[in-house]
Amino acid sequence: MPVRALTALALATLVVATNFATSGHFATEQYFATQNNSLFATITDTINLHEVDLNNSVGRVFGAFVNASDGFGLDGEDSAFAAVPDVSGEVENKTDADGIIYELTDEEYYKMPKLFDLDEYPGCLATRGIYCLGSFELQARTHNPLFTTMKRYSANYVHNFNHTRLHRGVCVTRRCGAPPPEAARDHPPGIHAWFASCVNESMMSTYNLSARLYQLDYCVRGPDDQAAPLNTNERAFAALVAVLLALTAISTTLDLTLSDHAKKGARWALSWSLRQSWRALVAPPATSTTADLTIFDGLRVFCMMCVIIEHVCWLGTLSYIADTRSYEQTRLAGDAILMTNSTLVVQIFFLMASFLLANKLLLDKQHLPPVQTFFKTMLNRVIRISPSYYFVVWFAGTWWERLGAGPQWVPLVRAEAAVCRRKWWTQLLYLNNLVQADEKCLIQTWYLAADMQLYALALVLTLALRGRRCAIPLLGVLFVGVTVFTLGLAYAWELVPTLVVHRPESVRVKYSGERSFNALYQSPLGNAAGALAGLLLAHAHHALRGSRVITRCQVFRWVSVLGAPAALWWAALSPLALGAGPPPRGVAAALAALERPVFIACVAVALLGAINGIRSPWRSWFAAGGTVLARLSFGALLLHIPLHAALLAQRLAPAQLDRPNAILEWFGVACLSYAAAVPLALFVEIPAMRLHRELTASPLRPRTLDPPADKPSDKTDT
Repeated sequence: MPVRALTALALATLVVATNFATSGHFATEQYFATQNNSLFATITDTINLHEVDLNNSVGRVFGAFVNASDGFGLDGEDSAFAAVPDVSGEVENKTDADGIIYELTDEEYYKMPKLFDLDEYPGCLATRGIYCLGSFELQARTHNPLFTTMKRYSANYVHNFNHTRLHRGVCVTRRCGAPPPEAARDHPPGIHAWFASCVNESMMSTYNLSARLYQLDYCVRGPDDQAAPLNTNERAFAALVAVLLALTAISTTLDLTLSDHAKKGARWALSWSLRQSWRALVAPPATSTTADLTIFDGLRVFCMMCVIIEHVCWLGTLSYIADTRSYEQTRLAGDAILMTNSTLVVQIFFLMASFLLANKLLLDKQHLPPVQTFFKTMLNRVIRISPSYYFVVWFAGTWWERLGAGPQWVPLVRAEAAVCRRKWWTQLLYLNNLVQADEKCLIQTWYLAADMQLYALALVLTLALRGRRCAIPLLGVLFVGVTVFTLGLAYAWELVPTLVVHRPESVRVKYSGERSFNALYQSPLGNAAGALAGLLLAHAHHALRGSRVITRCQVFRWVSVLGAPAALWWAALSPLALGAGPPPRGVAAALAALERPVFIACVAVALLGAINGIRSPWRSWFAAGGTVLARLSFGALLLHIPLHAALLAQRLAPAQLDRPNAILEWFGVACLSYAAAVPLALFVEIPAMRLHRELTASPLRPRTLDPPADKPSDKTDT
């Protein structure tokens, strides 16, 4: 027996023993008997695959065991791939024993039907044609080797699209045959049937496969140049914009014409002054005598750029893609994994918010009653975030869908605008990540809801533990306890880590029905590690304040300097533990529970050294500047997805999603988002904060004409 096969057998035996012991079935003979035949038949088949490399052999045995013992991997939406006919002789060298094809040659790949295709959109409508967009499910009425290959290749659902589902935009009046009588009379069911039969006939004639229409996005007859009349909601939003512009004009005029003495009695009337708002935006950063927080602005911009690149690729996956081959081939590349896992940086936002909150309260010597402090602090938080947030959500539910048109405008823009009109109240109450969680209105705003919830929790914990010696041990126990609880929940509910959550078909339905997204990715529980790490960082910094323990300890200096690179390497390399294909249940649960705590623990250690003066290259880089961009990051967070979605939806052909195009779109969307965030800050965000400050200011407190834009505790309010 070849050495490679012996190695595979040894590793397979180790995997079986480990999973068998940890699953609690090691003393159950009946369980072993029921799994014995299929499991060891799979191992035998794996040994006989002499052409398969060692890494794929181990990964496939992992997957085979999990499918045999847990039923995990080919479940839910992908369960159609579970029962795959045995045609192993057709693609013997690229096929796993459990029926999954991991590799196809270019020739074999391009024999499959194209996943995405769009006919000419403007020309079709200009000639009074009918344009339909929808998705189809393919079926083979007889034995079809190509269809079998498509199913087995699609069974690697972590990295591949479902190639038995096609997405088409068709000008039915040009491409299809004679319309049925109902379609000729513009009867919607007749038009829909015409569209479905047209694509079905095309698939039957070319591939001998039937196509069933399972999702119709729209059918429209051109010319589509008549806009619907404005409704009450749209008129109200337009009136709000007019009021904001009028307030800005009046406040700016008063600011420029009144004397300093006249301004003292009516400072609230100057809240919308464009000059004052601009000064607040570009003001130097606030300084702190207790910690070096200069790196927070740069870190905030860096994290925002990571979020934007991930969402650029996410929206690209959601739209029609020109070449899915290159997309699927890069899913396991190191840079692609790092990009997909870059959403872990959201934990840094949670950490910074809770750290600055706790640091401020620990330094506060007034010690107001806890209940009063809680409500005052939460009110300030709501006032800080809500005006811009509500403004953008209202825009998304009204005028967003009027900004353009295109073949993908309905699924990418209009459908989401309808969701915003339905669940606006969940956004208003910061519950959109928990209530109607499968419906997404501005998907990035799940963070604002989770942040508000965790901010309240962090505030309660800080008020309860302030001044107590047990604070750090108790917070450490909570951190570990949340991680262990999440691990148990992930195993019991078969939850998966970030890389698997962002699989292509899950992205295309915006994670609808994805339990891992709802229970971990956007829930307070799944993100509690970031908030708790921030509290631990604040208490540790406060306990060590004034001492030189950190700077004198050479071991900690090196650990702190290496903390940031360790977090980066963890995000890039940890998903490799999943192996190829459907991940093992235990490994998936462990990574789902540990990826956020391990990442944020590395970041917290790095920040503990950085804010206490330990120098490193990355500290110097983040501290170099970026205050203005940091203040605009909140607006960029709110605006980058609706702006990019509007641009994508107007494209007349499927887009190319590869490295060069992703990089170009990344910088383009980032520049556009930060530019659009400037008027949002000047006309909404900063004036609302200034007005609140003026109305709540104590008459005995001395005030300067130009108060600073941000206090240290406000740096991470995004």
